[in-house]
Formats: sequence, C-alpha cells, structure tokens
Amino acid sequence: MGSAGTTGGRRRGSTLTREQIIEAAVEISTAEGPAGVSFRSLGARLGVVATALYRHFRDKDELMLALADQIFVEIADRFTPTGDWAADLHQIALLGQEVGRRHAVTLAWLGYRNTGGPGDQGVALAVLRLLLDAGLTQEQALFHYELFTDTVMGLLTVDAMRASLTEEARRKDDAALSALYANIARAEPRASRMPALAIDSDPDALFAAQVDLHVQAIRATASGAPVGTRRG
Repeated sequence: MGSAGTTGGRRRGSTLTREQIIEAAVEISTAEGPAGVSFRSLGARLGVVATALYRHFRDKDELMLALADQIFVEIADRFTPTGDWAADLHQIALLGQEVGRRHAVTLAWLGYRNTGGPGDQGVALAVLRLLLDAGLTQEQALFHYELFTDTVMGLLTVDAMRASLTEEARRKDDAALSALYANIARAEPRASRMPALAIDSDPDALFAAQVDLHVQAIRATASGAPVGTRRG
C-alpha cells in the first residue's frame, strides 16, 4: 500500500503545495541548471503526474519566476535593519551578492526579471524605506531605488553569468581581458601599469565601491544636490 497522502507510492495531486514544487525546482536547477527544470522532471521528483503541477503554475515561466523570487525571499528574511540607512543598503547589497552566488545558475539564466512575488516586494519595500529614511522625497526615492536596484542586479547577474561558465570559458575570458589591457597599455603610455593592476583587482571591493557610490549620491541628493532627474 502507498504511504499516507500517496496512491501506489505516488503523492496525490491534491496534497501537493506550491512551496513543495518550488523547493523541488530549486533542487533540480541547482543540480542540472534551469534547463533541467520541466513539469515532467518535477513530476518525477515529486511523485505526481506532470499535469498536477498546472494547478499551481500556468507554465514554466511562471514557475521559474517563483523560483527566482526565492532569492529575494531569502534576502528579505535575512535582512536586519540597524537604523543606519547607509549601512543597511550595504547589508542588502551584500546579502544579494551572497545569495546570488549560491543561486548563480538560476540568476544567470533568468537575468533581470521582475518576479512580482513576495520576496521581490519585500526587498523593494525595505530599500524604499531606507531611501525615505535618508531624507529623500518620494520622487527622489523612486529614482534612487531604480538606480540602485538596476546597478546591483546588473552586477549580480554578470557575476552569476561568470560563475555559470566552464573553467575553460573562464580561462579564455581572462586571457582576452589580459590581452585587452596589454593592448591599451601599448597604445597609451599613461596606462602602462593597468595590465598588472587589473590582475590584482578585487571583485568584492569593486562591488562594495559601487554600493558606496550610490550612498554618496543619495547623500548628495538629500542635501540638495540631486544626481540626475526622472524623465517623463
């Protein structure tokens, strides 16, 4: 006999939850990449017929956006406000970097999508509150929110795409980058030290510096020196 909640060793479709499907999708995506996630593979892992999944998700795109939203859910759940808006913006960005690296394959595949899920909304609310705490108007806060999130998500996506490359592809990219700086140094004497400097550059330090630039821009805007304007 099947166990409770199953029929012939298979889970009854009515007992299947959205959370169980997302958890299984995360496991498959981590092991095989997002291309390995299908309703058939999920059905096999969960012990249900693939059609049972349509009760929870219309198609794979909706499922993958829900999977991606788990990245934001984890960031929102782990974020702990300190009362220092600048430090908290750094905290959110660094949480995004850490979580994004653990889900690099999924992040690289989806790129920058608006999931519309609870995680996405939770992070958006947290960032907007910090910007309002910094003394920005609503218009300024929205401008800097878009500036901050576009930049951070762009950096995370590029980082994730690199992490998803094979070792051979990474070596080719590194060789191409070294050749690029070497050619620049030959063409421009003032850049003679750049090839060696590029090899020693710290990607984590560059990431933190990007966030700090945004913090400085926010301070400037709050003090009456706006950085850019929204266009209608």
